[in-house]
Parts: sequence; C-alpha cells; structure tokens
Amino acid sequence: MARRYGYMDWMRVFAIITVVGVHVASKIINNYTTGDWEWHYANAIDSALRWCVPIFFMLSGALLLTRDSKEQIGEFLRKRLGKVLLPLVFWSAIYMAYNIFQLGEEYTPGQMLGAFISDDIYFHLWFLYIITGLYLMAPFLRILVKHMDKTMFHYFFAFWFLFSAAVPIFTRATGYEVAFAGQMFAPYIGYFLLGAYLVMYPLPKRWLPTLGVLAIIGYAVTLYGTVSANVGREAGDFDDFFYEHYYPHAIFVSLFVFVAFQQLGKNLKSTPLITRISTATFGVYIIHPLIQTYLNRLFNFNETTINVWIGVPLSWIVIFILSYVVIRLMQKTPVVRRLVP
Repeated sequence: MARRYGYMDWMRVFAIITVVGVHVASKIINNYTTGDWEWHYANAIDSALRWCVPIFFMLSGALLLTRDSKEQIGEFLRKRLGKVLLPLVFWSAIYMAYNIFQLGEEYTPGQMLGAFISDDIYFHLWFLYIITGLYLMAPFLRILVKHMDKTMFHYFFAFWFLFSAAVPIFTRATGYEVAFAGQMFAPYIGYFLLGAYLVMYPLPKRWLPTLGVLAIIGYAVTLYGTVSANVGREAGDFDDFFYEHYYPHAIFVSLFVFVAFQQLGKNLKSTPLITRISTATFGVYIIHPLIQTYLNRLFNFNETTINVWIGVPLSWIVIFILSYVVIRLMQKTPVVRRLVP
C-alpha cells in the first residue's frame, strides 16, 4: 500500500477550496473593469490563489513518481486512466447538454466530437485532459525519476524554467517568438516532477523565509501585472497573461505553499473529515461550476449577493459545501460513484 502523507491531504483540501474561490472571483473580474473597485477586490483575491492548480500537479507527481511499485505499465495505466477517462466522457456530456439546453448552442455530431477532442466544451475541463496526458507519461517518468540524481533534477528544472517560464516572458516583452523546441519541458510536466523531487529531497525549513519573500514578490507581480495588462480594456476582454500557472511568479508561490505544508505540517494528521474531503476533490472540481451556475439561475445567489464584499466569500463557502455534499452522496451510490472517483 502506498504511504499516506497527512500534510498532502490537508494541502489537497486547501487547494480545492481555493479553486472554488478562483472561479468565484473570476466572475467579478470578467464582468467589471479596472475602473471599478470590485475588479481590484476580486483581482487581489484571485492573484493570491493561483497556486491551487500547480499544487494538484505537484501532489500527483509526488505520489505517483516516487512509488516503488512492481506494477506493469498496462496495469498502471488501467488503474489511473480508468479513474479519469470515464468521468471525462460523462461530465463532458453533462456540460455539453448544459450548453445546448441552457445556453441554446447548437452542435452537429461532428462538432460535438470536435469539441470533446479539442477541449472546447467547458472552461474547467482542461485539467482532466492535462492530467490524462501526465498519467500516460507517468510510467516512463517514474523510470526517469528513479535514475536521476539531485544534480540531474536541477538541470531538468533549469531547462523547464527556461522553456516554460522565461521564454513566454521574453516573447511578451519583445514580440519575438523563440523557435527552439522544448516540449520535453512542457509546463505541467515540470510541476509533476517538482512534486516528486520535493518528496525525495525536501527543502530544509530554513529556506522558508526566502521562499516566503519570493512568494510575496510573485503575488505582487501577478497582482500589479494583471492590473497593468487590463487598464483600458472593456468588461469581458480580460488579459490573463499574469494568471498563467507556470510563469516565474507562479512557480515561486506554488513552491512556497508546497514546502510550507511539507515543513510546517509534518505532524498534521488526516482527520476523518479531511480524508473525506481529500478523496472528494476530483468530484468537487468537476461539479462546482454547475452548482455555481444553478445557484445563480434558480436563486439569484452569486458573488454580488448583498454586495461584493460579502457576496464573494459567502458564495465561495456555499458553492464549496454544496459541491462537497453532492459528491459525497454520489460516492456513496453504487455505479454512480465511478463518475466521481
């Protein structure tokens, strides 16, 4: 049986709560402009929460790539892909139905298939496509991790930083597209391996103050970079460049969060509630946009309820709780629980 890390369960719980917060704040950001205080309030929240997605990839890498398992590749893939492909197909169909019956969109069968293949059904499903790709690569990356020493890891991270983080910043600043191919260092592979590295070679606690300073700088870059990129833009015309998960400022914040949980949470134990929420994170991620949408459609309950100051945290809490309750009920139902593993 794979070792269970208490701090990882806590980290996963905080990450999924944070994801819901991002999608609540984003509604304000996409419906207001930099001329509105509501936009700046939501941007301050959203900019502080961008670490949530990288943490999920780091946790997956930490658990999958460091496991000393005798599983054959076929068995490994059957177990992992079985947990993501069926939910991907089912929930893609659910969100496609929502697009058709609620939004009035029209699709031919070919367009439905094309939307599914190209990840063009609903905004948050992209995560399932990326994690599927990482699961496919995991057996091979696990062999790589097993034979890499610390120095080799450092070389990998240097090239990952160059191709995934530095090059896009250079392109944004200069307008020049860099032609060098660095697909091996694609953004989320780096986070996947970074999670494994931090389990194998934990950073010492004395690094936390430095990482904390870098995280604050990263937050400031996200916050003020997003403001500068969106000044003068109309509502709905949002430039999310500084919100990307794999640029230097995002890496610094994500690294700090992981190491902080790892070092400060060494003695954290997974309580029954934390374990239940941790095992429900996949389902909560998938379903919370539907909960958010229908709370607004049916009850006019959203991030502006009462006022934005109250509406954002209130809707954030309610959406998360309702999503968790629905997923727990689904997990207790035979057959249906396969859709929210």
